[in-house]
Amino acid sequence: MAAGPADSRDMTEPNLLNPPEFPDCFVCGDANPEGFGLRVYRDGDEAVASYTPRMAHQGYPERFHGGLVALLVDEMLVYAGAPHGVWGMTARVGYRLRRPIPLDQELLLRGRLTKRTARGFRATVEIRLPDGTLAAEGEGTCVIADPASLAGLERPGGDDT
Repeated sequence: MAAGPADSRDMTEPNLLNPPEFPDCFVCGDANPEGFGLRVYRDGDEAVASYTPRMAHQGYPERFHGGLVALLVDEMLVYAGAPHGVWGMTARVGYRLRRPIPLDQELLLRGRLTKRTARGFRATVEIRLPDGTLAAEGEGTCVIADPASLAGLERPGGDDT
């Protein structure tokens, strides 16, 4: 099985899964000043991250916007394959909000690969409150994609010569 892009990263964070090919990703890119800056790590055969919603992410008063919860679910679906050496692009995603999610509290995110095929994989995601309460969950299907080849795609408005 081919090694994932995170395998060649700086060994000061050997379990970091974020691929260097996508620094501008809105959810996990470290170069995107408007993004979430999510850092995702390997925990055995699962992907884990923590995230603290800010006031700018408010939906209802004092609550994290449900659509932004969907962004986190989508991202963790893709990362669920990384500990298994596969990367994907989301083909289908569903999520359910179980509890209101307050702002300014660290959330624990966990993605698990549940099925692998030659063309893709299925995964589940949990988002938990600091006390361990399940706040949101999701599931979906990803098609296998190679981050290195995706990084070479032309950017919108770019020169193709």
